[in-house]
Amino acid sequence: MITDFQRLLAETARVFDVTPEIILAKGRKKEIALARQVVMALWSDHHSFQDATNRVNRTCHNTAMYARERILNRAELEPNFARIVAGIAARCQHEEPEEKNRVPSTFCLEERNNSTN
Repeated sequence: MITDFQRLLAETARVFDVTPEIILAKGRKKEIALARQVVMALWSDHHSFQDATNRVNRTCHNTAMYARERILNRAELEPNFARIVAGIAARCQHEEPEEKNRVPSTFCLEERNNSTN
């Protein structure tokens, strides 16, 4: 479970070679929007869509819903992109003390594939 938003934001910014401030800004350039969508998609795995939207300075929860759908679709089509997003998620996972031996959950396509069947 990702519980540290600042860590998620910083890791995503590092991977996409932008600053966290740019991800949170109003810019709509393709590269920045994609990084912002990754943040919202990963955060909304275990938090509300509205919370994910609020954290990136947006207002409507539909923005996070769209971001999650878009990231999942792209990950299905582009295995390399899926690995990048899964890597960000893995590096931002919060490990609970009683779950040290459990493999941490990560953003993966299996969840989506199971829900569409």
